[in-house]
Amino acid sequence: MSNRGGDTASEHGFFMGTTSGVEPVGDVPAVVPEPGIVRGDDTNARGWGRGPIARDVRKFRYDVDRARMQPAIQFSASKADRMDAMDAGDALEQIHRIYGIDKEPEERIAAFDDALWFEHTVNGASMLQPGRGQLYVGEMSFDIGPVKTYLGENQRRFFRAYADDIAACNHRILKAYDPYDAVSAEKVGQIKQVALERGLQKYPHLAHDSSDACVRISMEERSALIASKRLVLPSVVNKVDALRDRVPGSGAAGESVLQQ
Repeated sequence: MSNRGGDTASEHGFFMGTTSGVEPVGDVPAVVPEPGIVRGDDTNARGWGRGPIARDVRKFRYDVDRARMQPAIQFSASKADRMDAMDAGDALEQIHRIYGIDKEPEERIAAFDDALWFEHTVNGASMLQPGRGQLYVGEMSFDIGPVKTYLGENQRRFFRAYADDIAACNHRILKAYDPYDAVSAEKVGQIKQVALERGLQKYPHLAHDSSDACVRISMEERSALIASKRLVLPSVVNKVDALRDRVPGSGAAGESVLQQ
């Protein structure tokens, strides 16, 4: 075999790098391997295309991109047509205190809440209601008047905060229907009556007038609620928000009469 020193040197130069520029140490030459083939490492290379859309500095005076790179922070907002969850919880707790049931076992308190949700379903939360009615929990009965008085103009906002819970209560009542139980049959019949009046016979558990505040319903149920509003609202006069007519002889008409 012939000596291929030159070829060997070229192989070492290709894979291990050359020894040019390295001082030998003693009798052993220092071999410092250099990087192999590098296609390119230009960190300042320019990209192509238009790139991401920059933030509108007219509206955001901080680095939005940097903010999005940080761990997300929870956020929310209250909705004007219903009570905030904490406020609604405080109101319900106060209602429990009014009737003196806040220290009762949980099953009694839950039954009271169900009675309150059912009463709202069949009677609504109108400001024009006289407040007559009873809540029946086991062998006890409670006058609904103190609830109406305490909530006042916040009745609708309170019940809208519990819209999903009211729908769940109605669903349990409908599911537990027993034709041989007079109380069960009466409750189911009342719910279905209200549902039919609102055009919600397909979804009777959404018969309460705060059901449009539900957030855990399907798109089909939401569409039915929208159609129900179109059916019910034109035939209902909201006397609370309606403008009152002038008293005869007052205002501009009265002034014109006096001037004559």
